[in-house]
Amino acid sequence: MVKLEMEVAGLPDYQTDLKNPNFAKLAETIGMMGVRIENPADISSGLKKALQLEGPAIIDVLTDPNAVSLPSHITPEEVVGFGITMGKLVLSGHIDEVVDTIEGNIRHI
Repeated sequence: MVKLEMEVAGLPDYQTDLKNPNFAKLAETIGMMGVRIENPADISSGLKKALQLEGPAIIDVLTDPNAVSLPSHITPEEVVGFGITMGKLVLSGHIDEVVDTIEGNIRHI
């Protein structure tokens, strides 16, 4: 969300990429159930597995970091800011990030 907030403000993101561990495996090492969901088709079965357990469970769901999470209301200023960010990324040689963002979101149009 911080990355998106920076982008709609017209700023390319800086230091927002995180390298997370496998939280499901981490849960298992401390004696909890861990469920890792990497494919959207596995969401129902993964949630069902965790919710059927009597006790704590960690559900680790991998998401596309380039998928834009849109609020219920988008202002024209946010659209302009996002466009400015994409332009800045292209001009600074980071067209790969723009392409990744487009590819991560084109399926939702």
